[in-house]
Amino acid sequence: MKQTLKKIIPLPLWNLIRHTNDSLRRLPELPNAYLHPWRRESIKRLHQLKDIHKGKRAFIIGNGPSLKQTDLTKLKNEITFGMNRIYLAFPEMGFETTYFVSINNLVIEQFHQDILNLSMPKFLAWRSHKYFSPTLQLSQIPTFLYTTYTGEKIFK
Repeated sequence: MKQTLKKIIPLPLWNLIRHTNDSLRRLPELPNAYLHPWRRESIKRLHQLKDIHKGKRAFIIGNGPSLKQTDLTKLKNEITFGMNRIYLAFPEMGFETTYFVSINNLVIEQFHQDILNLSMPKFLAWRSHKYFSPTLQLSQIPTFLYTTYTGEKIFK
């Protein structure tokens, strides 16, 4: 049914319907997402980081088997964003990334304690805040990003 509707509805209208549906589904979580002290702290941190690397280059290092065939030592003194479980490769890389990022719920759920132990600034999807103890001090919490990604598989 969905595929049939998608074929007959113009793409701009389909996207509007899809985004509206996503917004309505997420409506109940909005007050907490915007009023929670961790979220307010995250917004403050993001404002402090704005433009600190302006004009400089940065590298995003993903994950996968190809990393083992890539000489990442050349990125040692660069601004780097490591994704998901990149910290497992730190010993081979010879350095830690400048920042850590994950919006993958499964990674965060399973390895939240590993993530907390990382020394660099951490950026995680807001929806993963539930995996962290409410007793954490503000200085211990990751910076949470309010993303609109819902986990729906849209790649074809």
